This record gives sequence, structure tokens and C-alpha cells, in this order.
Amino acid sequence: MTQTAPPARSKKLISFRDDQVAALAAIAADTHTNFTATVLEAVDAYIAAHDHTTQQMIDRIVTENAGLLARLRDA
Repeated sequence: MTQTAPPARSKKLISFRDDQVAALAAIAADTHTNFTATVLEAVDAYIAAHDHTTQQMIDRIVTENAGLLARLRDA
């Protein structure tokens, strides 16, 4: 029987406000998960949204500057 190691995690101390703890605990209870899983899911969602927003900004800049980029490419 082969066991796989769980993914390595870095432990960080985060000081949540009381209202944040209550909200996260309520979400964890509603979704039948634990507090840590709820926080990790929220962080993953935040990172994904940030990455999407960053890509949208890059796409907009490239589109708005297509002429300049073409001239630079051809220079």
C-alpha cells in the first residue's frame, strides 16, 4: 500500500477580526467544512479573481497599443 504525502503548507499567523471569524465559521458550518478549508478556498478564489483581472488589464493595454506594438516589432 503506497501512501502519498499531503501537499506542503506554510503556516502563517493571521489576526482575523471577530466579525471575520464569525462569518468564516458560519460559512464553514453551512458548507460542512472546517475553518481552514473555508479560508483556503476564499484565498484561492481571491487569487483567481486577481489573476483574471490582471490578464484583462494586459489584454486591454495590448489592444489599445496595438499600433505602437506593431511599429516597435517592425522597427
